[in-house]
Amino acid sequence: MTIASSPVELVVADRIGTIWLNRPERGNGIELGLATALRTAAFDLEGDASVKVVVIRGRGANFSVGGDLRTFSAAGATFPRLAMDIITAFHDALLSLRRSGKPVIAAVHGACAGGSMSLALACDFVLAAETAHFSVAYRRLGVPADGGMSHSLTRLAGPRRALELMLLSDRISASEALSRGLITRVCPEQELEAELTRMTRTLADNSPAASRAVKALVWSADTATFDEQLSAELASFVDCASSADFREGLNAFIERRPPIFGGE
Repeated sequence: MTIASSPVELVVADRIGTIWLNRPERGNGIELGLATALRTAAFDLEGDASVKVVVIRGRGANFSVGGDLRTFSAAGATFPRLAMDIITAFHDALLSLRRSGKPVIAAVHGACAGGSMSLALACDFVLAAETAHFSVAYRRLGVPADGGMSHSLTRLAGPRRALELMLLSDRISASEALSRGLITRVCPEQELEAELTRMTRTLADNSPAASRAVKALVWSADTATFDEQLSAELASFVDCASSADFREGLNAFIERRPPIFGGE
């Protein structure tokens, strides 16, 4: 199934839902149309039980250059109101991606700046071409951040590194982002498709319930006490152990074959 609309294209095939940022002529810059379409695509995938993994990509030369500054400038004195609408739709999309329980991969090439860096960091996995580069970018506009940037950077890199990246840094390479723990994997640009396919296949073959539980446990771990995390793990384990997928996993292990999880 393919649902195309400018400035976002949603493609669902083989258990994978791919959201393409589709404004290549503007570097996939984020404006109200893109943010609204991103929210719609995220909501659609959240409710689609056939989709096991979500991928976010950019058409053209870049993942996304971030906010569409020409659009922002043209808004003049009305921009604060426009910004509220854009950011609200953008945040709704991010919350949907997190809430859905489906693993989400950002596949990054070219520039990944500002709001699009927030988008990538909010995903569960970030696969980047070695030629990709990341930029917080907000400080040059005289604004703090949106899209959960302050939360993601602080959680992934710690407060010192987060402050450095948000107030001192201009641009970092994919290799530096990997070394700082901001992204998951880096590969040569010509191998991006093959590596993305390997990742999506592995994730799609996992038990959906187990993936959903792991995602919830990991993203809540930094705000939970050890006791709370133990209780959450116990509840999640027992819940998954009551499923057909768990019985399939046991049988597959005993029979020395790969499990085939049905999501039940």
